[in-house]
Amino acid sequence: MKEYHVTVRRSGPDGADSRLQEYTVSFPDGEIVSVLNVLEAIYREQDPTLAFFDHAACRQAACGKCMVRVDGAVKLACKEPAHETMLLEPYNSARVVRDLLCRS
Repeated sequence: MKEYHVTVRRSGPDGADSRLQEYTVSFPDGEIVSVLNVLEAIYREQDPTLAFFDHAACRQAACGKCMVRVDGAVKLACKEPAHETMLLEPYNSARVVRDLLCRS
C-alpha cells in the first residue's frame, strides 16, 4: 500500500475561519491515483464534511470545476497525479463557498 499525506485548507465562506487539517489515505501499490481520488477517499473513509467539487461528468479535464491549488499551483484535481505529500487549498481564496469548493 502507498500512503498519501494530505494537508487541506478548510474554511467557511470567503475563507473565514481558515485552518489546516491533515489526513492520510492509502491506495494499492501501482494504482494510478489523482488528487480527486484522494479527496474522494478522504470524504468516503474519514471526513464526509470535506467540501470539494465532485461530479460523475468530472474526470475528463474539460469543465475545470474541480480546480484546486496543489502545493501552490492551480491544477485540475481530476487530472493531477497525487503526490505522497500534498497541500491542497482552494484555487481562489476570495471565492470560497467552503473548504476547496469555490464559486465560478
